[in-house]
Amino acid sequence: MKQTMGPHHWAVLLLTATMFGSSFFFIKIAIDTIPAITLATGRAALAVPIALGILKISGARLPPWGADWIPLVILGALTAAIPYAAVAWGQVHIESGLAGILFGTIPVFSVILAPALARDETFTPGRLLGAAVGFAGVVMVMGPGALAGFGDQLLGTIVTLGAALSYALGGIYARRHKHLSPIVMTTGQLLTATFLLLPLSLVMDTPWTLAPSAAALGSLAAVAVVSTALPAFLLFWLIQRVGATNGSLLAFFMPVVAVTLGATLLGETLPWQAFAGLGLIMLGAAAVNGRISLPVKAAASAP
Repeated sequence: MKQTMGPHHWAVLLLTATMFGSSFFFIKIAIDTIPAITLATGRAALAVPIALGILKISGARLPPWGADWIPLVILGALTAAIPYAAVAWGQVHIESGLAGILFGTIPVFSVILAPALARDETFTPGRLLGAAVGFAGVVMVMGPGALAGFGDQLLGTIVTLGAALSYALGGIYARRHKHLSPIVMTTGQLLTATFLLLPLSLVMDTPWTLAPSAAALGSLAAVAVVSTALPAFLLFWLIQRVGATNGSLLAFFMPVVAVTLGATLLGETLPWQAFAGLGLIMLGAAAVNGRISLPVKAAASAP
């Protein structure tokens, strides 16, 4: 049975998208004086107490240490440790709005990878065309001269796309473990990311020698609470009531939030190609999610 969304569901969806999308804004402020790995570590670690508190209130429990933790460790690496670090590092070299646009490619990566990794997923002409449109948007976002030289901006773009790819892989893997409740999954992801990233932070950044600004520390706290822990649970609340397909609409709003915050609060200016690429990425994401139907037959029969 198709699950419909009422006004309050839409309100929660837009709030969740705004909170997730604001992460790029907060990271851009924090990355000036906090290195990427330490920023990613702090983001996960500061979100853990909130996750544990919600876990306790809900009455759920983490599994005992052992084989049951393997899925949580894998998910923690794919959907937290890797993307947190990659997005933070990427934003050293690219604008927050551009990072948000690139992260909007998650549905496109998912439709390409899912048939190879999940038995219940298949390719369809419409979804393949949507993926192609999405990647055309990525090329446009990168700009016509991006491949002319392997500069820092291009590297930042590629690393940010790697974050989206990792998150898409994690989402596909999570489908195999539907027995894990969303609250347990989120808490386990954040704990895993903290333990994976902390040693790297200590070795690479020697955080005790850093002198982060007050704005950076405030932004770190904000990205952990406002853009990580709280929206994750709002998303799971939404999925439980309106389904994962409706929940996936987040992918269409997050890049818009990132671009808007970057332009209005950080004074970022993106070239017209970035906005055109955003349109193609959102069109492709809508097609792969079944929100719209691209004219596959008409395109195939055209001369």
